Amino acid sequence: MPKRYFLLHSVLFKTLLMVLIFACIPAFAQGTPYSNKGVSFNLPEGWIPQEIPSNFEKEVVAWLKSQNTEGLSLLVYSYTGKRQNYSGVRIAGLKTIGASYPKGQEMLKKPTKIKTDRDLTAVWEYWRGAVESGGQTIFLESPMGIVETKSGWVLMIGFAPTTSGPQIEEDFLKIIKSVK
Repeated sequence: MPKRYFLLHSVLFKTLLMVLIFACIPAFAQGTPYSNKGVSFNLPEGWIPQEIPSNFEKEVVAWLKSQNTEGLSLLVYSYTGKRQNYSGVRIAGLKTIGASYPKGQEMLKKPTKIKTDRDLTAVWEYWRGAVESGGQTIFLESPMGIVETKSGWVLMIGFAPTTSGPQIEEDFLKIIKSVK
């Protein structure tokens, strides 16, 4: 094989390798892939899956916690079947928020449509609720998002102390935008 031919292939190989490496960098920067029961998304740095307790609803496919900020958690639900629709999934989410905050809830941000990384349409909204703890009323914040995927509807509800609201909102949007 002529030296020139070998050199040309070597340059082409290195160029192709560099293109592949740079194409993969954004995928790694988006977080750690997570998948369970047909629902897939990426976890931002510091988020880890927890064992799903047996007393959780059967639709729960992920329970996530932040290692970076105390008290941040996220529940991910999957609803499948022909009878499922946005309104039904939203009502299920609102019932969960209502049950989680027995001392009352209020909407902080109205439902807003966003595009995911896979060009799906997600709708998210933001709630605050009150709970009784140690004889005091404590306020928590909860982003809620819904997105329809190939395999069904995904509902995500976050829970965070009011002081960490900006962090849960930022991480929540990263996660819901990465739903596949």
